[in-house]
Amino acid sequence: MFLNILKKDLKRKKTMNVILLIFILMSAMFMSSSANNIIAVTSGLDYFFKKADMADYYVLALDGDGKKMQTSLDGLDSVIDYRREESIYISGKNVEINGKTLNDLNRAAIVMSIDNAKLNYFTPDNEQIATVESGKAYVSGVFASENNLDIGDKFTLIVGDTKKEFEYLGRAKDALLGSDFMGNPKFIINDEDYEYLNSDKEVKNRQGSTYYINTTDTSKIEAMLGEQSGILFNANNDTIKTTYIMSMIVAALLLIVSIFLIVISFVVLKYTIGFTLAEEFREIGVMKAIGMKNSSIRALYLIKYFAITVVGSAIGFAVSMPFSDMMLKAVSSSMYIDSENSVMVSLLCSIVVIFITLCFCWSSTRRIKKLSPIDAVRNGTTGERFKKKSLMQLRKSKLNSTVFLSTNDILSAPKKYSIVTFIFTILMLLVMILANTANTLNSDKLLFLLGCTESDVYLTLTDEVMQATGSNVDSQAILNETIKDVEKTLSDNDMTGKVHVETMYNTTVFTNDTKTGVMFQHCPDTKADDYTYSEGVAPENANEIAVSYLIAERLNVGIGDTVTFIIDGEECECMITALFQTFNQLGNVGRLHEDFDVSKLDLLNAFSFQIDFDDEISEAECEKRIEKIKDIYDTKHVYNCADFVKDSTGAADIISAVKNMVLIITLIIVVLIAVLMERSFISAEKTEIALMKAIGFSNKSIIWHHTLRFAIVAVIASILAVILCMPITKLVIDPVMGVMGAVSGVGYEIIPFEIFVFYPAILVAVTIIAAFFTSIYTNKIKSSDASNIE
Repeated sequence: MFLNILKKDLKRKKTMNVILLIFILMSAMFMSSSANNIIAVTSGLDYFFKKADMADYYVLALDGDGKKMQTSLDGLDSVIDYRREESIYISGKNVEINGKTLNDLNRAAIVMSIDNAKLNYFTPDNEQIATVESGKAYVSGVFASENNLDIGDKFTLIVGDTKKEFEYLGRAKDALLGSDFMGNPKFIINDEDYEYLNSDKEVKNRQGSTYYINTTDTSKIEAMLGEQSGILFNANNDTIKTTYIMSMIVAALLLIVSIFLIVISFVVLKYTIGFTLAEEFREIGVMKAIGMKNSSIRALYLIKYFAITVVGSAIGFAVSMPFSDMMLKAVSSSMYIDSENSVMVSLLCSIVVIFITLCFCWSSTRRIKKLSPIDAVRNGTTGERFKKKSLMQLRKSKLNSTVFLSTNDILSAPKKYSIVTFIFTILMLLVMILANTANTLNSDKLLFLLGCTESDVYLTLTDEVMQATGSNVDSQAILNETIKDVEKTLSDNDMTGKVHVETMYNTTVFTNDTKTGVMFQHCPDTKADDYTYSEGVAPENANEIAVSYLIAERLNVGIGDTVTFIIDGEECECMITALFQTFNQLGNVGRLHEDFDVSKLDLLNAFSFQIDFDDEISEAECEKRIEKIKDIYDTKHVYNCADFVKDSTGAADIISAVKNMVLIITLIIVVLIAVLMERSFISAEKTEIALMKAIGFSNKSIIWHHTLRFAIVAVIASILAVILCMPITKLVIDPVMGVMGAVSGVGYEIIPFEIFVFYPAILVAVTIIAAFFTSIYTNKIKSSDASNIE
């Protein structure tokens, strides 16, 4: 009997049942795939680090044979053991593809021998790289994708007068530098080829090391590094894990979407059950009259939703596997991910969806207890009402009948329509939050977090910067010569202007109870007060500095405190006058006054060369000059202010892709909600619609009456989303920015047309279209149905 009733009910309410099936399918699919992604990225990261044999602390240094560093490490009691991986540092001018020098490589690259590897590297198929044939190479990072390099393609490495052609074997998975956030490619070749490149006389200034250090006290290592020369990068395990943050954010966003889809599914399910019970009061009354118990009647409905839930979850489980693989594709290209348990995780998530849905169904059918056989006679109501149904009165209203009825319906049933409003608001907020984040990462709003001043053009010259780094060169002289060359080139091409560059140095700093190495930014051609500080005032003298919040916390100091520098064996005191936030070194950096003497410090890195033209130019003219400079220097790494920020953060495109995906999902959900709710309303209001037709309302006016209700709800949801947009964006995204170094939050870039017009217009338009075409179903209702009691 139950199966026959179920079969008839499923046929009778096809639209509602299909939409409910879709929601459950999407819930199971997103929950399974996002749970897999979260597990793969979080626990998978630990798994990857373990397989790679990572250490506690890492140092990249341009230190020749590394004897001085090794002596210092041997003298530290806190060092348990360490491994040194010999390498050659190169720039884009040391790489050729199809006979063209790769000037577009905007970060330093590393060449290493697999026979000297002190870390486990893996192929795209997760096989450990044990050997590499002569003339072939694996490359980590995004080098291949940025340069359209496919497996089997050729490229050439050049060191001085020595050249060697290699065949690309695939992207190597490098736990230390392999994340997209790091962006430093590593060329993994065999020992014979490495020694051939290493034999060139010019390699001396490019020889370096990567140290993998196991230690009981990282602060002692940081203090020691401040006394070393040629330190390019140093970080602990937690910092390296943070470089994979974008993969975690994408997985977390998908999990949030899946959780919200489940919540929406429950809301939809509650309404579906509510409307079903309201519509089937006669059947329920009759079943009670013939002696059926409440539990038996509730079980009848439970069987129906059990069938829908099982089918939806099963399909969602099947779809989640390829969907999860697709979402993990970008992550798995840089990480060794263990996916052995992915099927079990997906199956468990699908079972959880079934269980939670059935529990919710059982809870939602409690209303059956309140229905009695007499309800079948009374048409499902008592016929009594002791309060006003709405605040509006027809005799006092100046609205036409369609607008009045639509508005009156919403005010008469605020609970029913508030749920729809809530769902639409949250959906719009999801899209707006991601849009604000992507727009901010695409704008110049975050320039201050890079410790740079605003300029017309930013020109990346990696090779020139690498020539200026190290302990055996006059860094300032090389940089000044490069600046003069750039200014002359610009002048020769009718683009006169001034050029400056931000530089980075590492030195030992200690307070009463803490001694550590600190990275400092410095630029002799700008003023300290040209930069943004969160607290205090800009340094005014050479013996005054500003530090980031994380550095202040590490040193346990604040504004007005004094710290001591150790430079070339000599001590000098500097007072902290300001605190600031920064993305550089993931928030661990300070700023020196422009008059500070950096001649005894080793240059670690320099940013893009900043160009300020002498004449005032328009945005269009600036873009023309950027294209001209690209041709002159044969590089694509020439940016305006906003593009420089986008390139530096490297996250805008990922967030934009997630935003577009969520927007599509949002519109699909809006359509499904509008269709489901409208069909439910039509079913519940069949008698009222028939009565309206009986007293002269046309089909057209009834359709617009039903459509306008959803239009009003969509407009209200859009207004609420706009109002809540900024506070919710800060609440959700500020913690993410904090992980990257912006601990005090940032100002977000709001594009008024996109946020206040475009997205609300899409929501309202899609809602109207879905409600309009669904409400056409009212044409099937006749005026005679007003007296139909079947």
